[in-house]
Order: sequence, then C-alpha cells, then structure tokens
Amino acid sequence: GFELKSIKPRTGYDPKATLTAPLLGKLVWGDVDYVHDGGKSIPLSEEENTSNVSHFSNIVANDVTKIINVPVMSNSITNGIAGCLYNVTIPNIDNWRRFSMGTGFGAESVAMIYSNPVIAPKVVLNIMDGLIAQYGGGPASQPNFAVHYDTIFASKDPVALDTVALKRLGELRAKENFPTIGRLASYVQTATAMGLGNSDMSHIEVKNAGR
Repeated sequence: GFELKSIKPRTGYDPKATLTAPLLGKLVWGDVDYVHDGGKSIPLSEEENTSNVSHFSNIVANDVTKIINVPVMSNSITNGIAGCLYNVTIPNIDNWRRFSMGTGFGAESVAMIYSNPVIAPKVVLNIMDGLIAQYGGGPASQPNFAVHYDTIFASKDPVALDTVALKRLGELRAKENFPTIGRLASYVQTATAMGLGNSDMSHIEVKNAGR
C-alpha cells in the first residue's frame, strides 16, 4: 500500500532540520519562523519577517528513508529546469523564494540544498516524466509551450539526467526562438563540482530501452 501526504503550512516542516545560506528571504504565512503581526495598527517591518534559515519538510526529514524522485520534463522560469535537483529541494523547504530569484547565488544554491544529508543520501532513483516536454513557462502548466515527447528517462545520477533534459529542452526552445536557459540552471554544473553527479555530456550515455 501507500500513503499520500502533503506539506502542511508551518507544522509540515521540522523546526530542527534547517539549512542556512547567506541570502535573506522574506517570510510569508506558512513558513516556520513567520511572525504574525496580530492585526497591529503598525505592521511588522520587513526586517522582522526576513530570515536566512529554511526548514526541511517532515516528509523528507523524518518520514522517508529512501526517495524515488519523479520530476517532470519542464523548464523553470526561476530555476532553469524543474528537474531532478529542483524537484526534491525547492518544493520541500520553507522560505524557498530566496532560492528562486533567477540568477546568482539563489539559482546556484539548489545544488547546495540537494547535498544536505536530509536529501542526497536518500535518493536512490530518478525517473523523469518526459511524455510531455514543456520548454517554456514552467513549472506551472503551459500547454502552449509543451509538446508530446513520449519519453521516460531513468537514472541513478540526478545531475546527468538534468543535463540531458537541459539539452533536449534547449533544442525545443531554439526551434521556437526562445532564449537559452543559461545561468538559471548553473546549479547543474555546480552539482558536478560538489560530487553529486556528472554534467559532462561526453561522459553520459543515453540508452534507448525501446517499447
């Protein structure tokens, strides 16, 4: 059998399973450390509801010992690609908006989050759903920027799989004269430098398992 779970606002995160990064984020309702102003006539200042701390969800921190990671084949307007590295990081922490600002440390830090012992050692297999490939506007569904791709990718290496998906999505974007994904997905190369996998296409073999 199986159990379907979701991350509840605030209580769905482990207060003790934290990560810090030199990037402040504006806290919102649902984040563990968000402070409600209680309807005061003078609202809290921006500084009082900002933090450099994020908390992992109870699901990844405490409930599971192994993860089969199942992302979809889609771009991300903030993080380049909503692939393997993204799928188990950004959706599984609070105060995540600071890591989805488009460029710089925010984008590259996805690899740092993935490397945390709460996530990396638990991921045993990555299966990317490429039946539909979305090359624009993701990860929210945008049918106008999606094509039937009829492919399921599988790998134990999340970085290699993201690298292949980036190449394929880049080809689809080029056909539509979309700009390259570029630095938004720079964390894929950062992940290689951190020893999380391989992003060198010359060392990646894609095998067709057929039908």
